[in-house]
Amino acid sequence: MPKYAPDLAKTAQDVTRTAQEAAYVAVGLGILGFQKAQVRRNELVKRFGDVGFDSHLAEARKVLSERVKELDGTVTEVIKVLDSRFEPVEKRLPAGAQAVVAQARDARDQLRSRLAALAA
Repeated sequence: MPKYAPDLAKTAQDVTRTAQEAAYVAVGLGILGFQKAQVRRNELVKRFGDVGFDSHLAEARKVLSERVKELDGTVTEVIKVLDSRFEPVEKRLPAGAQAVVAQARDARDQLRSRLAALAA
């Protein structure tokens, strides 16, 4: 039976060298992939820039803003109807409950104002 004297130091160096080379290859492939993605991104930016992507986006924002204003008008009418219906009930509430209702209305109005500002 042949006797093999394992040289653990040499084996460890070989494993280390192989791991380093694998790491270098992985990093290199990652860099190449990133560069390819950048090139593709630039091509898409040029392509969409040629068809007026910015103008389409501006038009979409304009339409959205108009729709939000229409919705706000409808919501305003609904709020008026609801407030008029609940006003007699609110007057019969205790003072503490009336204060809570008033705070809720203020919060509602502030929220509507913020949403309207975002849509503008």
